[in-house]
Amino acid sequence: MARGDPPFRFENLLPYYNGAYYASVAIKGRLAAAGQIEAAREVIAYQEMLVEFRKAIIETDRLRQARPSTPSPSAGG
Repeated sequence: MARGDPPFRFENLLPYYNGAYYASVAIKGRLAAAGQIEAAREVIAYQEMLVEFRKAIIETDRLRQARPSTPSPSAGG
């Protein structure tokens, strides 16, 4: 994203992190196949971080859906 671009929409976070995770799976496999075992192990830490991010996104979405909708200030009240 370039400076000045609109913020990343919440709805796009899960697909974005899913893609990042599956890209890391491919990278880890290629590193392991090339014999770079230590580098492949480092990718595991990155994958664990992505899994935690995805869990947080899912939980945030669940909480957002569970909260009662609040009336807009222009609706009176």
